[in-house]
Amino acid sequence: MAKKKSYGSRGQTWHPDFIQYMEEIAAHPGYAGMPDARTEDGRIQWEAPSNRKSGRFKDTHHKRRNWWRRKAQELGIRVDSPQWISRAAKTLHPTKRKPCKRCGRVMELAYVYPQARLLARITSLPKFDKNFKFAEFEPIDALLRRLVAHHGDAILDNLSSVFRTHGIAPPSLGRDLEAWLHWLRATYIVAEPPLLSPGAMSNAPDRFEGFHHFNLCCRGKADTGRHRTNLSSYVTDRRAFEYWNDGDWIAADRLMGVIRANLGKEPCLNGHAGPCNADHTGPLSLGFAHRPEFQLMCTPCNSGKNNRLSLRDVQKLRESEKQGERVVSWHSRAVWDSRKSSIVDDETALRMTKLLRDNRRTTMSILGDIASVGHLAFLASLLHLKLADSDVEILETKIKNSTVRVARMQRKNRETKYAAIQKARRVRIAFASLSTYTSKKRRNSFVVMTPKAEKHLSSALRMLERTSQSTKDLDRRVAKALGTSSDASLKQIVDELTNVDDPMFAAAFREIEAAMEAVGAELGTRWDDERYVRAERDETD
Repeated sequence: MAKKKSYGSRGQTWHPDFIQYMEEIAAHPGYAGMPDARTEDGRIQWEAPSNRKSGRFKDTHHKRRNWWRRKAQELGIRVDSPQWISRAAKTLHPTKRKPCKRCGRVMELAYVYPQARLLARITSLPKFDKNFKFAEFEPIDALLRRLVAHHGDAILDNLSSVFRTHGIAPPSLGRDLEAWLHWLRATYIVAEPPLLSPGAMSNAPDRFEGFHHFNLCCRGKADTGRHRTNLSSYVTDRRAFEYWNDGDWIAADRLMGVIRANLGKEPCLNGHAGPCNADHTGPLSLGFAHRPEFQLMCTPCNSGKNNRLSLRDVQKLRESEKQGERVVSWHSRAVWDSRKSSIVDDETALRMTKLLRDNRRTTMSILGDIASVGHLAFLASLLHLKLADSDVEILETKIKNSTVRVARMQRKNRETKYAAIQKARRVRIAFASLSTYTSKKRRNSFVVMTPKAEKHLSSALRMLERTSQSTKDLDRRVAKALGTSSDASLKQIVDELTNVDDPMFAAAFREIEAAMEAVGAELGTRWDDERYVRAERDETD
């Protein structure tokens, strides 16, 4: 009797149902000719990571990508179209469902599982019974049937608002349950809306059949990068970056307040009715400047955008640049300039999004290194604290195509202590979030560095070591103030931080800026790299 092949490593065993699924997939004619399908001992070569640098299978990832390219063409999918490889994997899959490698639970590959935001909308329906229990990992159409069975068909009255999201305007189907179920399967689910999740994320050519081996049921447990504690802090990570961006944050914050108070009922950029939120055309999380200009977007559309660039966003940003505006921050300008003219559709806009994310990770890593050796006063000089010395009054706004700009504003010096409060808060949050960002264990932390960038960074650190004694004393006082639980100590020194005049600061900044220019140039050369071309629906870092 042949010995049963075993799979697993580092104390992890693969579920027998998943192993049986592997054998069925490997034997399926649709996957015939898969490169390096089996190892010498007969085991299926299920994984083909792109970071293999040596060994017999170091080129398997590349060979399988070429296999998927040929397969996509065979299936009639253009390989220059958005997310072509994931579409090919979904089209080819024989059953459209798979077991989880960890627990064996079989889940659909389609986007059928409600996310928390969708469930929250359902619970807010006027006729929703608070005693109704949601089932774990229940497909949306099965959930809808149970909702009607429990509440009656009156629960269907407001479904258009429940399912509305960026780019999808649900029809008015009234209380016709079967019509709603047909629309969900025929239209909504195939559009892969952000309010639903797939049973397994696409992951070709890293995995044999093109899907992540952990299903939705176990991805947050077995994948360290998806642990709940990490996921809950990803939004904080993105917010952390905004404090290190360029732009008039005082005027932008004031305009945002005007929008909340007076303009929230204006129509959404996508034609939906308000209430609307103020959305940055260029996301702060990607390094764009904090400008007093916002798009109006309803909550579903704003959530659907999810810190990504679209072609429409890029076109507006390029137009603003033609008008002489600086739309991107110093640390992200080089990568933006290197490839902004290459953006021709939403797929290439998503590529720029991914480039800017890696640029963000690199920037935060560099800032974290500078903080770790104690040059805190220099870092504070990057926070644009002096803007808090002025108060801004928005006198007139201009709205065109659901975009709000300042037509007229007045700036005057503050004569109250509020400036010190704002500065202290900005310093504390910026440094606390930087510390959290750089200390967290990361699954997908990709820092880009080149010899030229390293040379400039080393030069910058040498210059900062030559700051004056008064600056070094200020560094120590900042560190001490940040170690307390209140802003009282920070408020006493923020004016010094705002006005410190050390010649080494400007020299060091020029070197760091040159380092980021080298990083941006390197990222620009990777435009066609698989890391940026392949489909990626969720941001985890």
